[in-house]
Amino acid sequence: MNIAGKKMLKQLNDASKDCRGQQKRVLLDIVNYAKDTEFGRLFNFSSIKNIEDFQKLVPINKYEDLKSFILQHANGEENVLFPGKPFIYATTSGTTSEPKWIPITEKYFKECYNGLSKLWFYSLLKENPRIFDGPELSIVGKAIEGHIEDGTPYGSFSGHVYENIPKFLKKVHVIPEQVYRISDYFARYYCLMRFTIEHSIKLIVTGNPSTILELHNVTIDNYDSLIRDIQYGTLKEDLLIEKKLRNVIIKDLKPNPERAEFLRELKEQYNTVYPKHYWPELEVVNTWKCGNSGLYLKHTKEFFPNSVKIREFGYLATEARAGIVLDSFNDASILAAHLLFFEFIKKEDIELQNPQIYLAHELEAGQIYYLIVTTSSGLYRYNMEDIIQVEGFYNEFPMFKFIQKGGGITSLTGEKLHEQQLLEAINEVEHEFNIYTRFHIGFADLDSSAYHLFVEFPCKMSEKTIEAYGHEIDNKLRQLNIEYESKRGSNRIKPLVIHSLERNAFEKFKAICMDRGYRDGQFKLTHLMIDHERMKIFESLSIRNQTSTIEKFN
Repeated sequence: MNIAGKKMLKQLNDASKDCRGQQKRVLLDIVNYAKDTEFGRLFNFSSIKNIEDFQKLVPINKYEDLKSFILQHANGEENVLFPGKPFIYATTSGTTSEPKWIPITEKYFKECYNGLSKLWFYSLLKENPRIFDGPELSIVGKAIEGHIEDGTPYGSFSGHVYENIPKFLKKVHVIPEQVYRISDYFARYYCLMRFTIEHSIKLIVTGNPSTILELHNVTIDNYDSLIRDIQYGTLKEDLLIEKKLRNVIIKDLKPNPERAEFLRELKEQYNTVYPKHYWPELEVVNTWKCGNSGLYLKHTKEFFPNSVKIREFGYLATEARAGIVLDSFNDASILAAHLLFFEFIKKEDIELQNPQIYLAHELEAGQIYYLIVTTSSGLYRYNMEDIIQVEGFYNEFPMFKFIQKGGGITSLTGEKLHEQQLLEAINEVEHEFNIYTRFHIGFADLDSSAYHLFVEFPCKMSEKTIEAYGHEIDNKLRQLNIEYESKRGSNRIKPLVIHSLERNAFEKFKAICMDRGYRDGQFKLTHLMIDHERMKIFESLSIRNQTSTIEKFN
């Protein structure tokens, strides 16, 4: 790991001294690689000699623009977006129940994903020399959900990477890979804790800190069952797990009465048991801290030992591994400008017909941009619809943080309310009320000309408290968005409506979506949207007589 990591770090250090030159080299390499494909011939890749040629010939694309080419690959055709065919498709949620099919080539996997993974491992080991001396907990998606007609697999790319880690690292993984194939969320989370709470782990790796919260909830609600399973070497019988899968998962389980007694004593001593109690040797939690994730992460402050480092996961999306974080003291990702080609549009220019396009070497610290990426997996000038902020530079390579999805912007009548504004309002009101909610999501409802906020409170709340909570959020929104203030004042936007949700509403929502055909691969959800179907699902998960409009409070 040290040998491979040092090589990757030297490559990054050398490349980062010439951002402009590296970006030209990367782009021409991708163009030359794909010049004889259907897409390459359509857009005359063979004539491209520089970045300007590429920008003139190839339009900025969204998934829908590339979908027909991707489906040609999925139907078994070769040399459409890139030479040959994908070796796997990574699935991620799209705008409909049909997933996005993101093709992954061997070239992209080897050069970008695998290369940065080795560098990440090395940086983790360099900072924490004993991090792999004990077990770890990795939370990934289902590696293989199925196969397309020509036999190419599709599924979660994180799961695929997990199943193909180097053999010498597999000894630190105490969770059988089959656990990640369990469809039922409760059963999967229970099994994750069943296998890891039996050990004193050193490392947690998960993209979303909300998963950590869910694992904690499952542990608290099923602590005695977990102890019994560890005591006798069993697995809870009523879990919804396919029999064949269960048999593989339990085959190596053995009684561990000593650990069971330790866990039992923890409950007697602390009543509410946290990870810091059963995982006192935990060194690092590697998770997203930027964007919406920070709001979930704040609820885990009491979970871990004081010595634990909460390390930013870095910019990693299904479509592109665009950045890497090299230590626990800086949350900004280093742009992988030596591996992928990038373009940027300033946030305020995104709706212009011909916005100015910025290259990586032209970015300014403090500025906020939309990110556009070109990869050797056939995503050409692909608009990630992600908003990032430049924090500084690693030599000449920009360092940036993810702010939010560009799609998290809604408008009933021209107010353009941002997801981040809603989250900021909720965060401030939670602090003022000392009420930290388990989950929340907002919808702009065109039918009622009002915003609906669905909240899972930590306990049952009085109607008066719910009304006051909603009133303060509405006030915060009026302060944060002058157009919202104007439209509320003129009654073009009706008063905010608050819905109190059942316990574990988000997990129930995901289960309903899966039943309706949504894919499990990296289930994404913005916290502010216009989506009538999703809103109706949350309405069905609301507690009766716990819905209030702040108009009553007024």
